[in-house]
Amino acid sequence: QATIDKVRHFFWDDDRFEGICLRAGDYGLRSPTIDITGIKGSSAFNSTDDRLADIADCLHAVCAVREAIQSCRYSSRVILKERFLPGFRDRMYVKELAPKLGRYSGDGYKALEERACLDFADIIEPKCA
Repeated sequence: QATIDKVRHFFWDDDRFEGICLRAGDYGLRSPTIDITGIKGSSAFNSTDDRLADIADCLHAVCAVREAIQSCRYSSRVILKERFLPGFRDRMYVKELAPKLGRYSGDGYKALEERACLDFADIIEPKCA
């Protein structure tokens, strides 16, 4: 149950996957400024390099998540794509998923969603490596 909860939290909490997606597309780079005095500011770190590294890490994470979802079984893939990936407003309702998943009882969807979370958890770790 803890794994299922962590997967749901990863997708449904704005600070997690959605935040990673936003950081992957937010370049936030600044042009270098020329200082005619020749005196450089603090050289403790290079903020442009740090931002590029963060963007690259986020892009790799987004790719790993999408590849992991593509590697899941069909029902898990449908649930993850339609209920977990979209932002909160675009998330498909469970009743809208029924035609894509085939017949299932009310309890059946819950089991399918839990299996989708477990499938994702099993696959994402090797994809991240």
